[in-house]
Amino acid sequence: MLSIDIVCIGKLKEAYLKDAIAEYSKRLSKYCHMQVIELSDEKLPTKLNASVISEIKQKESNRMLEHIKKDSYVICLDLKRKRIFE
Repeated sequence: MLSIDIVCIGKLKEAYLKDAIAEYSKRLSKYCHMQVIELSDEKLPTKLNASVISEIKQKESNRMLEHIKKDSYVICLDLKRKRIFE
């Protein structure tokens, strides 16, 4: 059976998003197994600059890569939710 893993940084707090995920998981359960993996985000220091932001993005992306299986088809979205590569 097909397995879809959605790996994201940060916890979903909005009830409408949680409800939507539950609904789509239910609808897709006949065809695939869908799982949302929420990883904790890095704590932001009081002083931010470009190098600190870059370092935080690197740490978070490394944690995401740990959850991607070797032979997976990967679709990545940037911070503005635009598809950046396949």
